Amino acid sequence: MAQVAVRQYEEDEPLQDVEADQQAGKTTAEAEIKDTNDGASADKSEGEEIYYHYTVDTKDPDPWLKTHRYKILAVIMAIGLAVGGNFLYGEHQKNVLTASYVAAPKIDDLYYLDFRLMQDNLRPTEKYRMAKVSDITGNVVTLNYSSYFYPQKHELNETIRYAQLRFEKFFQEKRNNFTIAELQGMIESGAIFLVRRPDGNMLDGNLVVPDKQFEATSVFIPGNKENLAGLEHLKYETTKALAFDEFKTSADFGYAPGQVNLAQMYLTGTGVEKDVIEALAWFKKGSLQGYEPAILKYGIVCGQVESCTIEDFYQELVKAGVNIEFSKTAVN
Repeated sequence: MAQVAVRQYEEDEPLQDVEADQQAGKTTAEAEIKDTNDGASADKSEGEEIYYHYTVDTKDPDPWLKTHRYKILAVIMAIGLAVGGNFLYGEHQKNVLTASYVAAPKIDDLYYLDFRLMQDNLRPTEKYRMAKVSDITGNVVTLNYSSYFYPQKHELNETIRYAQLRFEKFFQEKRNNFTIAELQGMIESGAIFLVRRPDGNMLDGNLVVPDKQFEATSVFIPGNKENLAGLEHLKYETTKALAFDEFKTSADFGYAPGQVNLAQMYLTGTGVEKDVIEALAWFKKGSLQGYEPAILKYGIVCGQVESCTIEDFYQELVKAGVNIEFSKTAVN
């Protein structure tokens, strides 16, 4: 039995040597492959730059983001609501100012119009238009439309930013009369979507009054100085009675602008008891001097008084030698 065991051991021993040799050969081959790869890598690193590409594993999000994601969403929503609320509040303030400016208009107020709601058969690019308050006679507001149409709303503000309103021909000469009630209805319909009021002839840092209106006028014309003083007093509630006195003095001097301003005070009952007939009388005195604003205002007020006949008024002007041809193109 011992011999068999010894013989079996001797037979098994070569097998173990073969396996060891195979393992050694494999290790040697792997080492050679590694050396080859290292050599190639070394050669590659010498010849060109190695770029590393990073990827984000979306299946394994940042633990902090995962923990606080609801808080982050809440903050983003809060910011969005704040921005949206601020925008809506700003639009509300603009609407409130627009309504207040229309209810109490002033000369040189600027109206932003959606002209598609006012006139048909416009070209595709003729959408928005600007208008300017050029006159106020009682509850009648006179607007002069701009000579240009705009396809987009923001272009109306750009006309101010580029000081285009300083040009004399920016607004048409044709006068368009509306009552305050009609203008308020235009706000409701969307035809008037914004009204802006200049501050001292300035808006957005730019002049919005034609340059010729800043030309100096002589104060030595009888009644001119008193008329200017009346205009200053008219700016304040506590001095409107003084404005009436200055305008009355100017009107008595025969100064047509003073006569018109005095008639305006009678017409609106500012600083004096309201008297439409007296207002017409002073408008007529200014008209007989060929003063265009007086003629136009007389026509507006005359149309609201049953006892007034506009044809008789025009005949009286013709007899006085006043040219009234402008009235055919200056009014509706």
